Amino acid sequence: MDDQATSSTVNSSTQAHSWVEIRKPFRLIPHWTRLDLGDMNPGQSITNSIERVNATLLSRGTVLPGAQLIEHYEDINHGQPTFDLVTFSESGSPNWQSISLQQAAQMLDCDVVELSTVTLSIPRLAEEADRMRTAIDPFAGSPWLEAPEVVNRRARIAANMVSKAAIQELVERGASERELLSLLKRDLSLFGELYASPHEHYLAFSEFPLADGFVDFTLFTSTSRMEIVLIEVKGADFFLVNDDHYGEVAQSMNRAAGQIRRRIGDIYENLPMFRKRVHEIRARAEAGEKIHGAFLSPYCPIGVDPNKDITIRTVVIGGRTRDDLVESKKRHQFEHGVSPPIKIESWDTWLRKLRRQ
Repeated sequence: MDDQATSSTVNSSTQAHSWVEIRKPFRLIPHWTRLDLGDMNPGQSITNSIERVNATLLSRGTVLPGAQLIEHYEDINHGQPTFDLVTFSESGSPNWQSISLQQAAQMLDCDVVELSTVTLSIPRLAEEADRMRTAIDPFAGSPWLEAPEVVNRRARIAANMVSKAAIQELVERGASERELLSLLKRDLSLFGELYASPHEHYLAFSEFPLADGFVDFTLFTSTSRMEIVLIEVKGADFFLVNDDHYGEVAQSMNRAAGQIRRRIGDIYENLPMFRKRVHEIRARAEAGEKIHGAFLSPYCPIGVDPNKDITIRTVVIGGRTRDDLVESKKRHQFEHGVSPPIKIESWDTWLRKLRRQ
């Protein structure tokens, strides 16, 4: 609290109520919050800990029973500070009532300029906050230390990555489906990079058996409820959209989409059985079995619940982009014109989304 606010509280101790400004930082309590001190805060917000703040002030004799607190957030609402009068019921439950800067200054018997001053702009208070923050946690704000197995797995993946340039070279010379598949199978992290959510939480497979055939690549991802991404790949030796009067999506992409739709239809006919099967495959892969070319991300097991429903998404990649604006509209029409929906990408649009070099 401000020095002037402290004086006001002590001098009014014989009155029915006293006023205490709880602002950035709590000057009497070694505790800060993320909302209050930005990157310097290791604790809860004032709002979530107001009962404990009140109890601590009472136990230290800083305020008398029945004191009302003014909760102050600096620059939280589009650069404007907020003030709330906090009162407590007999059971200790807090109640907030928004008040203006002028009302807060009047209650605290201090200047409006003082309340408008950002705490961390005052060197003495900034230094005090930093000392107390360090006392609470010397490594507050430092990166989270990951498990050694996560770090090691990420390093192995990085060491064996297929570069974006290598794929680009094949695409630009109009490589066939077989050539592209051969390269992509060397590094399934490509599909985790684009389709995993959360990032680095996935299992990837190649030539994954499905219905009466297989899908080129499959990704298991997400947490709690598993998401499965089925990926079909075609060559880069044709254009995604035909160069004729009709400008339809190339026949190769239509065939791939039709094939994957039929297989999804087979899945939906007995979804509980499919869900049981994919979770069995997931468990075997997470245990280290190289089933269907299983490729593990840095974070494995991925932490999904085998008792929950699964979500199935599909992607078909193939062809080259000739006119991105025209093809964007065609892709949109195609994706929304089939059920279940299928996402289509040209090799050009797919490569643009890769984060690696």
